[in-house]
Amino acid sequence: MSRNSSLVAVAACASALLLMTPTADALKYAAVEHHLQVDPSIPSWKPGPVVSVPEEEVSLVGADVMDEITLGWAKLYRKAYPRLSVTIEAKASGAGAPGLISGKGDLAPVGREMMPKEVQAFTEKFGYPPFAVRVATGSAASLGKTAASIVLVDKDNPIKSLSLAQLDAIYSTTHKRGHADVNTWGDLGLTGAWKDKPIHLYGLKSPNGIELFIKERVMLGGDYKTNIQFTKGKGFTHAFNVAAEDMATHPGGLTYALLANVTPNVKVIPLSENDGGPSYMPTVENVYAHKYPLSRYVYIYVNRPPGKPLEPKIKEFLKCVLSREGQDVVAKEGVYIPLQPDVVQEELKKLD
Repeated sequence: MSRNSSLVAVAACASALLLMTPTADALKYAAVEHHLQVDPSIPSWKPGPVVSVPEEEVSLVGADVMDEITLGWAKLYRKAYPRLSVTIEAKASGAGAPGLISGKGDLAPVGREMMPKEVQAFTEKFGYPPFAVRVATGSAASLGKTAASIVLVDKDNPIKSLSLAQLDAIYSTTHKRGHADVNTWGDLGLTGAWKDKPIHLYGLKSPNGIELFIKERVMLGGDYKTNIQFTKGKGFTHAFNVAAEDMATHPGGLTYALLANVTPNVKVIPLSENDGGPSYMPTVENVYAHKYPLSRYVYIYVNRPPGKPLEPKIKEFLKCVLSREGQDVVAKEGVYIPLQPDVVQEELKKLD
């Protein structure tokens, strides 16, 4: 998920932005998939005092897939603080943690949750984990833009919906959500020819951001069963395609994937947060509202020692991102999705 480094220099008294030309990569580009508006109840940004010395910088090192919204936030920030330089090095989500550890980055935009090894490396150096702030919702379907995860089964499978507890019981040995073990489709209530049909599981090998998300969100960090067929390919996208196509030979198959991986022989299953609760499909509207249980967030991580205030220049950048203006940047990009007002309030409280 990396490309040639992009460097944006946003400097005091400079009238131009320098953006290095990236290597073309379809996973980094995404067509507009929504025209959502920012909720008007999200407060506007009122910039607070930030004292800076000449040539002082605010440096962002992290995700290339977030470069458009990061650049938009940088423009808002520079307008409020014209004496501060803002630099953006958009390499990959995996560059965020090393940037914070080395001190090269003040803020790390990451298009996923940090990997355990990234958190471990940071914690080993500083004695505490990196401070995470949700800054946008992932896309509904755009490859490379933190798309919502989905669950695919054979197109003729009569299952109507699944809960997270059922998925946990399907994939894990630990069943942290309290559901009884599930190994066959009959365990999920199917009858007839499907009753004794085993559930043939597919997945991705760790480390992978999607695999980590499923493990934490669905399995609450539990342990995988040993009968999972780990698919391989040139990147996670191709691996999911392999799984979807292989289901033609395993009609009892089930895999997590992305909407881009749907083929004619599979179908997307609606999901519910709780057993017996309402189930939802991964539409833009349901992802925006986070009604769809496998909707995702993207983050900015910073180095904040526990019990100590954020440095003013960093706090104000995060306040900018979480403002109506900052979320409007996300909305106008048309791929990542702005935050709900309650999430904005939760993240703002964390900054104090």
